[in-house]
Order: sequence, then C-alpha cells, then structure tokens
Amino acid sequence: MADEQWSPDDIETLRSGLRGALPARVRMALDGYERFTGDEPPADAKGFAAWHAAAKAALAHVELLLKLVRWAEGRAETADPAETGIDRLLAQARAALTEFDDDPQEDE
Repeated sequence: MADEQWSPDDIETLRSGLRGALPARVRMALDGYERFTGDEPPADAKGFAAWHAAAKAALAHVELLLKLVRWAEGRAETADPAETGIDRLLAQARAALTEFDDDPQEDE
C-alpha cells in the first residue's frame, strides 16, 4: 500500500464523500456532548476528573470533525475561531470546562 500513489481524482472522491457524511457526524458528536455535559459532574474528585477529561475528549473529537469538514470543502483553517458559529460554540464550551478546572471540588 505504501507504493500506491493517490491521484487528484481519488482525493476529490474522498473529499466529496466526506462532504456528504460529515455534517451528520458533527451533529451526532455535538448532541452526545450536550447530553453528556447536561448531567451534573460527579462530586468526588476522581469522578469529576474523569468526567472533565471525557468532556474535553468530546470537544477534541468535534474539533477534529470540523477540521475534516473544512478540508473536505477545500477551505483553509480559519485564523479567527470566532468566524463561525460552531467555532464560537466550541470556544464557549472550552471556557466552561476551564471554569471547572478551577472548581474546588477537584481539590477534595
């Protein structure tokens, strides 16, 4: 497989397939994140840390999907995260998780 060469047509076929499939995947990932973070985090430090790590991982997953969407659309990464609504949403979610980083529950 390492010797195989990708043609521009192959890349465009991949981009086209991703353009069709990714919007639904992004929506599913966001819905899952919203369901997960809608619950109260555990009160104990270990449970809270695990909940927090899982929420961060979910955001990273959404962010990766969005990078793939941009690539599939042939767009470069945006320099300003506030340029799109979804990027604003991710920034707000990260800020909310940062507030949890400072939560005294973690020190217990």
